[in-house]
Amino acid sequence: MAAINSRECIEGLSMYFKRDYRHDNTIFRGDFEAELIQKRTIIQKERIHLRFKAYEHERISALAYSMDCSVSLAATMLLIAGIGNRDVSTQMVDPEVISLLDPGRLKSLKMIQEYISKLNDEHISLFP
Repeated sequence: MAAINSRECIEGLSMYFKRDYRHDNTIFRGDFEAELIQKRTIIQKERIHLRFKAYEHERISALAYSMDCSVSLAATMLLIAGIGNRDVSTQMVDPEVISLLDPGRLKSLKMIQEYISKLNDEHISLFP
């Protein structure tokens, strides 16, 4: 997951840190009075299934611990932050994978691109 490596994404989530969190060479200080994540306003009632590599899961778990929330909520917050970050969202889509997509999935990817562009108020191109 590219968002866990992005300093901008982590800085955006730092307002929710209740405990200290280390990202590369930076330590974000936690605050017990930090804003609570309003789960009801963030998550729509749809499910998505993702698989993470073990080291990614450990990093997301550490993030969840610092935010005092579940791993699934921390992953959701990372996905939202990643979609909102142009560099991260374009990094998520590999051009070689795009060339292998069938027309139906290519149409779905174009719909995702339009959604991301609307979310960021700027055009984002996932296609070379």
